[in-house]
Amino acid sequence: MALIQYPAELPAPLLDGYALKKGDNRIRTTMASGRARQRRRFSRVPTELSASWRCHGNQAALFEGFVVHALGDAIAWFSADVLTPQGLIPHTLRFITHPLNDCKPLGPRTWEYRARIEIENRAVITEEQTVAGLLDPNTVEQFTQGVVDAVDSYQE
Repeated sequence: MALIQYPAELPAPLLDGYALKKGDNRIRTTMASGRARQRRRFSRVPTELSASWRCHGNQAALFEGFVVHALGDAIAWFSADVLTPQGLIPHTLRFITHPLNDCKPLGPRTWEYRARIEIENRAVITEEQTVAGLLDPNTVEQFTQGVVDAVDSYQE
């Protein structure tokens, strides 16, 4: 079954109050010495997104219809672009809190909705992209040669 797509006719979430919060995937054990051990508990945990939407005119009715009818009253997973440090990236989402539980009029034809959303697997750049970014503007070969040159000059 195809994933439901967030309608292009609806506004993106507002940046005011927009926050990504990754679930904790670590276990921390305090030892008798006062030091602590940490280890990864899960390889993948959901990220929570706090979002709000401001809908004008018929957008509010369309937003409510999308939530109730297309998402089965905010139960189903759907696909939408999420703002991350890499830009707008499509993610798989579902509502944690129902957006119609926190809606208020801001004017005669303007409504604001708030909800918490679960991101199934937040996109992060790959290990290769991380290394390339850290070495930039050098290539791996240039970096390696720089280390060799530094070690050789140190030994002289």
